[in-house]
Amino acid sequence: MTSQFRFKVVLVGEEGVGKTSLILRYINNSFTENYIPTLGVNFTTKDLQTSGIRLIIWDIGGQAAWKSKLPLYLKGADGAIISFDLTRIHTFSAIEDWISRIQTITEQHIPFVVVGNKKDLKKDRKVQEKEVKNFLKKQSFSIYFESSAKTGENIDTFFERIAQEIMKYKNP
Repeated sequence: MTSQFRFKVVLVGEEGVGKTSLILRYINNSFTENYIPTLGVNFTTKDLQTSGIRLIIWDIGGQAAWKSKLPLYLKGADGAIISFDLTRIHTFSAIEDWISRIQTITEQHIPFVVVGNKKDLKKDRKVQEKEVKNFLKKQSFSIYFESSAKTGENIDTFFERIAQEIMKYKNP
């Protein structure tokens, strides 16, 4: 089936939150414990069979050195996934900055979802769901998922949701 729609989706967040692992789980249904930081940007594609949508997913490194290049990487983005690590509070605290950067850099306010990753690490959890929802409510934003790249929980769901949000945005 040929994809009727092609959407660039950027996946951003602080270093080590599991962005690459989320993508690997979504694309290949695989997970590895070995952490290899993304240097710069990587991208991959996935066709959503039932909707005729091809997602072009950009995995953007979270290291400070790459943040200066965000305007290049975000150019032409149709949607964004902002990820943080449920076991590291500072990655959650950085969400506001990521939202601001995306809204400032993209010419139009593109749709995005927020994803708290590493839900499987229950005993190490530092950020509670209620805390995230309260923060997002103050931002007038409510699309939030908790996921685990390790178990695959909610991975397909939030990727499909960003595709739906982009379709709504482009075809009001």
